[in-house]
Amino acid sequence: MQPERRSTLILRALNAVEALAETRGWGAYPAVLALVDSTAHTIVGSIDAEEIPINQDVWRQHTVPGTRFTLPYWIGLQAITDTLTTVKVPRLRAWTREQIGPVIAMAFLAEGLDTSDAGRRAAAAHGLPVDPDGVPVRAVSACDIDGRFYQLLRIRGADTVSTTVDHPDARTSAGSVAVSLRRLLNATHA
Repeated sequence: MQPERRSTLILRALNAVEALAETRGWGAYPAVLALVDSTAHTIVGSIDAEEIPINQDVWRQHTVPGTRFTLPYWIGLQAITDTLTTVKVPRLRAWTREQIGPVIAMAFLAEGLDTSDAGRRAAAAHGLPVDPDGVPVRAVSACDIDGRFYQLLRIRGADTVSTTVDHPDARTSAGSVAVSLRRLLNATHA
């Protein structure tokens, strides 16, 4: 499959993942997903998003007991990545081989707070309230085998999703989510 076609199909799959999350509502635990190329088994070509089976307890560590304080979900993603790319890498690779086709991207679906000024401006542009703690967002981030980084972002209450697809610059590629996704993807191909 050509890289441009692959990117289009990956973006379609990520939009489907976010749309499904939107229909289920807010407050869900994050998910780590493998995007699997099933084009060899279909005439049209498609990318399936398969959730990697992980212990959901890692996400429960997000809330600090007895406080209002929460940890970002990417900390849990780092812990999962560390485990799946070292101690449990044989299990990750075995799971990968059970899929209908090769893994061509890894994705992370999570909710959080955007505390940036850009996030606050985006919420205001949608006519949404801006909490001093930040703007609730759902993000779907992914890295593919062609080196592209994808991010879909929905502000809670917004009808639309903002989408970014590009080859990451040094700042983006050094971000913990991108690094974790790249490590997971590399582990499935090693």
